[in-house]
Amino acid sequence: MFIGATNDSRFRAFDKDTGKEVWTVHLPASAHATPMTFISKKNKKQYIVIAAGGGNKYNTTYSDSLVAFSLP
Repeated sequence: MFIGATNDSRFRAFDKDTGKEVWTVHLPASAHATPMTFISKKNKKQYIVIAAGGGNKYNTTYSDSLVAFSLP
């Protein structure tokens, strides 16, 4: 499971069975968006994409980034 809806500009993955954090990465700004996943028809890899726009009353860092990650 993936979540980016925090003010620390981190995007995290959790094990769905245990709730344990298994991965984290720093983004250009907070990702107050729903992640999207897809599998490429070309290379059969799965990708996760998140919009990292940031900014709210608690966080003044703004960005216009779309960040993509591939899963092994």
